[in-house]
Order: sequence, then structure tokens, then C-alpha cells
Amino acid sequence: MGWSSAGQIFDPVARALIEAGASDDLKRKTLSALIGQLQEGDWDTEDASLDEFADDPAIVQAFRDNGVILRCDNEDGPADADVCELEVGHWEDHKDYDGRTWPKTVGEGP
Repeated sequence: MGWSSAGQIFDPVARALIEAGASDDLKRKTLSALIGQLQEGDWDTEDASLDEFADDPAIVQAFRDNGVILRCDNEDGPADADVCELEVGHWEDHKDYDGRTWPKTVGEGP
């Protein structure tokens, strides 16, 4: 699959469901199935589509159903840490892909 070509399929379908007033259940089921099929075709820009629809909980859940999350991306960890890999709003300490953890700061999310 070419760079971002799956997004050119997913994004118009998601927009059409929103514009048609589809229920959250219909959006989640439809888009979850579509995401799965696009991933089978090696979708490598799924995070860009997730970012575009981050304000729609049903669409965010459809991505979550397929292992794609809105990442926390906190960068305030140890000097050798990467950005936080956990989902935005997580309760536990931050964690990077190499297993390093660091505490959440005062006033930071839940």
C-alpha cells in the first residue's frame, strides 16, 4: 500500500459516517472492520487518521479495538527515555518503548 493511501480510503468513509449522523455503534463497528482490513494491507499512517478524528470517541475506540491509540507522548522522562508510549489520560506512571518509567507531574491529567 502506498504512503498514506489507506488514509485516503479511511478518512472519507469516516467523514461520510459523521455527516450522515451514524450512531456511535455503527461508526465503531464499520470503522473497526475497515481499520483491520487496511492494516492487513500494511497501513502505516493510521496515526495521522486517528489524530484527525481524535475528538470522536467512537472512532477513537475503533482504532483502539485495532491496537492504535492516542499516545501520551510526554517527553519529561529520564535523559535516556523516549516519549511516553501509553494512551493519553493514562493513570499509571509514564513508560517508554524500552520499559523506562517516570512519574506523572502535578496537574498532569487523571
